[in-house]
Amino acid sequence: MTNLLTFGVMLTTGIALCNGQCYVRSTSAPTRIGETPPLGCYWDGDFIAFNTNMKKNCTTCYCNAGGGLNCCVNAFNIVQLPDECKIVPADNGCGDKAVKKDNEDEECVEGVAAISKR
Repeated sequence: MTNLLTFGVMLTTGIALCNGQCYVRSTSAPTRIGETPPLGCYWDGDFIAFNTNMKKNCTTCYCNAGGGLNCCVNAFNIVQLPDECKIVPADNGCGDKAVKKDNEDEECVEGVAAISKR
């Protein structure tokens, strides 16, 4: 029973952390009669066609067909890790990743906690 409770707490925390790094915003404005509706979204001066995504500055945004922009930050700062691991820059240049001290090709997963850089 304790293991099930621990798993539930970990799962809930993980979901909260994942949701904390993503956000949604509307980028479409209502059109007037005779105006052509937009064919995508605008994000920081860039155009993204409907049903496509764009990645820049460690964030990926997806433009849905309704004109909503769904964005997720792809960068994390590690705040806790086991003694056998160390922090190195992530391969994509966005934030950190945890690797084994004796084998940097092997990532650490258990016991690692990170927060979004957003």
